[in-house]
Amino acid sequence: MDPTDPSGRPPLPERPAPPQPAWPPPPPAAPSPGWTQPPGPPPAWPGRAGWGDPTGPPGWGAPAPPPRPRRRARWILAGVAALLAVALVATVLVLRPGVQVGSPPRALQQRPAIKLPPDPRDEVPRLLAKRAKAVLGGDRAGFLATVDKRRKRYYRSQATLFGRMRTVPFSTFSYRVTDPRDYAGPTVDRRYADPVYLPQVEARYRFRGQDASPVLTRYFYTFVLTRSGWRIANQGEAGPRGRGDVEIWDAGPVKTLRSARTLIVHHPGHESLARRLLLVADRAYGQVGAAWTGRWERKAVILVPRDQDEAERLVGARDLSQVAAVASSSVESGAAERVLGNRIVVNSTKVVRYDDLNLQILITHELTHVATRALGDGVPLLLVEGFADWAALEPVGFPFPDTRPALAKRVSTGRFDGALPSDREFRGRDASVAYDEGSAFCLWVAETFGVRKLRALYREFAGSRPPTTTELDRGFRRVLGISRRTAEGRWAAWVRDRL
Repeated sequence: MDPTDPSGRPPLPERPAPPQPAWPPPPPAAPSPGWTQPPGPPPAWPGRAGWGDPTGPPGWGAPAPPPRPRRRARWILAGVAALLAVALVATVLVLRPGVQVGSPPRALQQRPAIKLPPDPRDEVPRLLAKRAKAVLGGDRAGFLATVDKRRKRYYRSQATLFGRMRTVPFSTFSYRVTDPRDYAGPTVDRRYADPVYLPQVEARYRFRGQDASPVLTRYFYTFVLTRSGWRIANQGEAGPRGRGDVEIWDAGPVKTLRSARTLIVHHPGHESLARRLLLVADRAYGQVGAAWTGRWERKAVILVPRDQDEAERLVGARDLSQVAAVASSSVESGAAERVLGNRIVVNSTKVVRYDDLNLQILITHELTHVATRALGDGVPLLLVEGFADWAALEPVGFPFPDTRPALAKRVSTGRFDGALPSDREFRGRDASVAYDEGSAFCLWVAETFGVRKLRALYREFAGSRPPTTTELDRGFRRVLGISRRTAEGRWAAWVRDRL
């Protein structure tokens, strides 16, 4: 098997500032004795634009009654009062420097502008950059500063995760938001009292001295707005499509064992299996090189999970009970898709019981997948799995019936139909028969047309989509000079002769 990990509420709107209420200004002071209103309309109110004239008790703004005759003494007192008022204003102006006579009055009761919350589309990338820097720098405090400390359970789990990540030999590590849409939805929103943002995040990393291309892994972090800004409060809350990917250090601390070409990453307790895998992997490079001449990194990372359950989580598979190992890669989406970060994940529950010969065949098979994966997912499984099995079995030199036991049983019981297996059969109940048929077909092509023609047939179907029946037949004719139906008939006769 050879799975590959592929690479909506609209964006959060900015919250508008609440409208400023049109507070009415205070009414003018009541007229003092002896004051007369000049004829004409009342003066404009020096307030905020759009406020309009002030309101007040009935009679405001009406012309005052004609003045009554006053005594001269009252005029004298009024003059003295006016002089005192002028002196008082002058004193105020002296005590308040910077205010000039005749300057426009300030707006009354002006409220300060309301500060909008930071936009998560701007703040979250900066938060993730700090988190990645803390991972590489071993900064525990910096790492935990990106987490909402009010979520105590998640905060503790992140502290544990940081300790596990310190055991991983990263050479590079970074995050980026690959899809800024908010996947939270009403179900997630109801869990939090604060604003929530849940985009799709991608981490990229390399292992020191090993990866020529980065590994891509997807996360759905739940970001919550706190008093300190946006922080991570949880992950995997975006429903079935947002579970995110799993890494081997998520389940516990890891140890490493390496040679010049191979890196084994395993949990404590699997040291013996790690040593055996390192030995057979270093031998497998020569076997793969004899079968395949294409360009590839010629290095491998083998992950040894604790058990089958963890292996299934790592590759995103439901059932690996019949699978011993999986070659897994990341696919970088874009105009030109790239296959990155090749890994071999072993099902340690099964592999721990393998003898050295079967372990050698297994790792050579998976390493062949690593070497050929750059050609894409369009190659039929007849060639993908058949070629990998042929490359792993050819150096063994065992008799044909011993290396293809499921096919030999089909022939001996009269149930061999002579048809080449389809992609669906490699995933069905009789997958072992399909694997034997595929490797037998590749052996037939190599013996009949030569190994170069076998490689050319594999490359003929390189691409990102499976070929149609017409394209498949055209490829057989172009490389082998015969139709697929003719090749199938000749291969079936050859199988019956060998068995």
